[in-house]
Amino acid sequence: PHPIGVARGADLRTDVPKYAIYKNGALYKEVNDATEYWPENSVAFLIGCSFSYDGAFQDAGIPLRSAEKGRNVPMYRTNLPCRSSGSLKGNMVVSMKPISAIDIAKEVEITSKFPHAHGSPVCVGNPKAIGIVDINNPEWGDTIEIGVEEVPVFHACGVTPQSVLMDSKVPFAITHSPGYMFITDLPSDYVI
Repeated sequence: PHPIGVARGADLRTDVPKYAIYKNGALYKEVNDATEYWPENSVAFLIGCSFSYDGAFQDAGIPLRSAEKGRNVPMYRTNLPCRSSGSLKGNMVVSMKPISAIDIAKEVEITSKFPHAHGSPVCVGNPKAIGIVDINNPEWGDTIEIGVEEVPVFHACGVTPQSVLMDSKVPFAITHSPGYMFITDLPSDYVI
C-alpha cells in the first residue's frame, strides 16, 4: 500500500481524502479510510489528473470556474472506447472546463505539456460529438455554467477506471472518489 517513486512514507489505504469501494461493478460504499477493506495481495496504481495543470492555467490568467465556485469539475461518460485488456472494457470519461473562446489556443498549448496528466483536449466545443447528450447533467461532479463567451473543453479524466470497472463488473476494487485525489510530492509540471 506504499507508493514507490513518489510520496515516500505515504499509505494508499489512508492518504486519499475519500475512497470508493466497488463490488461486482457497483459502488458499494465511500469511506475515508480503506484499511479494513484493503486485501493483502492487492495491486495499486496512480494515474495523473487534469487538476495538475490548474496552476498553469492560473499563471496564464485562465479562470477556473469550478475552483471559483468551490465545486468539483463535471465529469461525463462518452462514446469514446478505451483499448480493452482482457475482461476490462469501457468508454472514456471526460472532465469539462468552460474556457473563454479567446483562450482556447493557450489552453491547448498549456495542456499539451502535461501528457502525464491527461494532456490536450479530446474535444472542444461540441459535447454531442463524444456522446454527451446533456451537458447540464454530469455523471460525476457538479454542473458548471458555460458563459456566452466560453466553450466547453473536454479532457480525458481519471474517473475512467471507475467507469471501466463498473462496465466490466469487476468483483472488487478500491479507487479514489471522484474529485478526491491522492496528492504526491512531485511538482505538477514534473514529467515522469
